[in-house]
Amino acid sequence: MTETILKVEGATRRFGGLVAVNAVSFEIGKGMACGLIGPNGAGKSTMFDLITGVRPVSAGDIWFKGQRMTNAPAHARSPMGMARTFQIVRLFRGLSVLENVMLGLHPRFADGIIRALLGGKARAAQETATRARAMEMLDFVGLADRADARIEEMTLGQLRLVDIARALALGPDLLMLDEPAAGLNDAETDNLGVMLERLRKQGLSMLLVEHDVDFIMNACDRIVVMDRGTKIADDVPARVRTDPKVISAYIGQRAAHAAH
Repeated sequence: MTETILKVEGATRRFGGLVAVNAVSFEIGKGMACGLIGPNGAGKSTMFDLITGVRPVSAGDIWFKGQRMTNAPAHARSPMGMARTFQIVRLFRGLSVLENVMLGLHPRFADGIIRALLGGKARAAQETATRARAMEMLDFVGLADRADARIEEMTLGQLRLVDIARALALGPDLLMLDEPAAGLNDAETDNLGVMLERLRKQGLSMLLVEHDVDFIMNACDRIVVMDRGTKIADDVPARVRTDPKVISAYIGQRAAHAAH
């Protein structure tokens, strides 16, 4: 039986009278790639925020690696093995690609007062280890040759890869990607798919929000579908694709839109 790495139980989030997420439950097994899809306003990004602690749940529970994380602050979840990217890439202008990935490693090493008290050799060793790990991740996403480039010089597709490299740098147990293929051309999307397949084969658990239905169906072992804050399907891709509720709420609408 596959070990459960993430368990969402009846997660609910209210904003005043609006219920953005309505009693949603699902699980992700260790080494599983799970997709989260649905129309705009379905509550997908809000669900990401609940899982990572960016927003508190109004009701329900979040369990990660067997521990109840419902009330844990966001900064406590990353060191436990959660990493995420954002729909709008959040990188630091004025810094190099390598420096941005290195910043993603700060939860792993001593910081603040402790870092200031480190001896010269210890601090140098930390810097060397951070740089080596960041370069390893840039090599994985195919951007090692752009390590010294400024963020402002990168294309959108490259920026998304930098964001993924930064998330991977911590060696997470669960990687959460919010619309990683948004704005990418066909070649960049294909490259992203190959990279995610490599991560799946390495046994990394993933949760993906994505509007490219074909991409997410190919990238994931299981698909959760939300509509207006409620879960309407949770199954393998082949069955989700033919589910009448999903076709009515999402896939059919996207096909009709694409036809125009």
